[in-house]
Amino acid sequence: MDTDKSKQHNDQFVIAYLHCLQQAEQTIKWAVHFANLLDKGLILLHISDKQYTQVSPDEAEKELKTLNNQITAVKTHSYIALKGKTKEIIHSLGEALSAVLIVTSVNNEQQSNSHTLNSPKQVIKNFSTSRIAYFVFGSQATIKPFDNIVLPLNMLREAKEKVLWASYFGRFAQSQITIFHKQYKDEFHQQQLNYNLKFASNMLTKFNINFNLIDCPKNSKSDLDVAALEYAEGSNCNLVICQTTKNKSFIDFFSPLSELQALKHSQHIPILFLNPREDLFVLCE
Repeated sequence: MDTDKSKQHNDQFVIAYLHCLQQAEQTIKWAVHFANLLDKGLILLHISDKQYTQVSPDEAEKELKTLNNQITAVKTHSYIALKGKTKEIIHSLGEALSAVLIVTSVNNEQQSNSHTLNSPKQVIKNFSTSRIAYFVFGSQATIKPFDNIVLPLNMLREAKEKVLWASYFGRFAQSQITIFHKQYKDEFHQQQLNYNLKFASNMLTKFNINFNLIDCPKNSKSDLDVAALEYAEGSNCNLVICQTTKNKSFIDFFSPLSELQALKHSQHIPILFLNPREDLFVLCE
């Protein structure tokens, strides 16, 4: 793919990450959906990583060309096959391909092999340093308009980036935003949460976005993001925006990360993940 030539037509892209070229249809449909929603170009991507596949870049490029020729719903679209380590390539996509979002699938069925490329564990591993947002849909998720999305909000400073993304959906997809939060026993944490709730309310109000606040049930023992997914599934919502763990502690190596737990519960509800960053890399207009 001639990246420079593509940038002349459209300077930002949604990436459809096709880990399996024979099961690419749904990923491409989701990516097309986002490209149209955000008014961006589309790039089909396959990574020839010897840890996961024996497909060469040349073989992948032939398959990608065929898939790319079938796309009619996006004006600017192309494809690229790269060779290297999956995690390193995904980390570089923001700058290398002017990407604003990656779309990928996950096999979150209970019987899935944790070592396969699209298992929850491997998805989190390979996307853990992504500098751009990544949208992950499960095996039973169906494409729907993003008319109702859930924004789990905690007391962390990094949560503000989630609010920015929620505002994009509110503005571009006319989404109804449900701000989902838990009360803290610690007064300082509760105060920080209140600041974030005020920030979210002010921003969404500024853009005339419909929103409501829902307090997580006090008897819920689930992690906030998992509880938000449970709420979304029971309330006819179709997306949850989650933030991954910023500073992984020693304990995290022995207990499942919150994002891994969320991914395992996302069979029906897709998730937009954001990795916390010191330098925000958010969608430009």
